[in-house]
Amino acid sequence: MKSLDNLFENYIQDKKVAIVGPAAYMEKMNLGTEIDSADVVIRINRSYESIDKFSQNIGSRTDILYSCLIEKPANAGVLDLLEFKRRGIHFICAPPESNMKGLSTTTKFHNMVNVKKVNDISKEIPVRIVDHAFHNSLALEVDCRPNTGFMAIYDILRFGPSKLHIYGFSFYLDGFVTGVKEGIEQEQNKTQAEFATQCFNSKRHVQKNMWQFAKSTLLKNKIVELDDTLFDILNLSSLDRTLFASRQKI
Repeated sequence: MKSLDNLFENYIQDKKVAIVGPAAYMEKMNLGTEIDSADVVIRINRSYESIDKFSQNIGSRTDILYSCLIEKPANAGVLDLLEFKRRGIHFICAPPESNMKGLSTTTKFHNMVNVKKVNDISKEIPVRIVDHAFHNSLALEVDCRPNTGFMAIYDILRFGPSKLHIYGFSFYLDGFVTGVKEGIEQEQNKTQAEFATQCFNSKRHVQKNMWQFAKSTLLKNKIVELDDTLFDILNLSSLDRTLFASRQKI
C-alpha cells in the first residue's frame, strides 16, 4: 500500500489537479477546455461515462478515477478494463470498507467488491485503497460515512497538489449529469431525480455535515479553487434545495 501511495504522490504532488463531480449543474457550464488544461483530471465513479455527450461542459480527460468499485448502477457501474484503458485512466482509488459511520479497522475493499475482478484490473491499472486511518479521521470530522467524491477531495489534498480545482459538487442540491446513474430505474425502481433526493436525505452520507465541513475547510484554502456554483453553494446560509434553486434562477 505504501508503494501505491508513493506512486499516487508522484501523480499529484506539485501538479494542477482538477476533480470533477457529477452534479447536474455542470451540464450548463462551459468548462471542458478549462478542466482539460489541468495537469491531472480526476473523476468519481461513473462520471467518465458522460464525457462523450458533455465534453464541452465537463472535459474529455480522466487520468485518475475514484471509485467505490461496487458494480451497481447506483455506484460504480460496470468495471470494464478495456473501457478504462480507452478512457486513458492511469490510476484507480477506492474507499476502504467501513461501517455506517465510515469507520473501519483495516484497509481493505468493501465486501461488495468483486476482488478477483479488481485484482485482474490492477495488473494493468494500479488500484489503491485509501488508507483506513485517514478515512476514519475524515469520518469523525463529518460524523458520517463520507461520499467517495467528498473523500477524494481531502485525500488529494494530502498529496501536495500545487492547485486543486473542484468542479461539480452540489451535495445533491440538484441531480446528476445525465447518464451518470443510468440503470437506476431498473435497479431501484426510481428515476435519477428521485435517487438524487434519496442521496440528499441519506442518513449514512449526511450531506449537511459534509457541506459544513467543506465550508470551514475549502473556502479559505489557498490551494483550492471552486467553480462558481460550488462557491455559491458553500456560501449558502443553509443546505436547502429551494434556496439553491432560487439562487440558480437569479
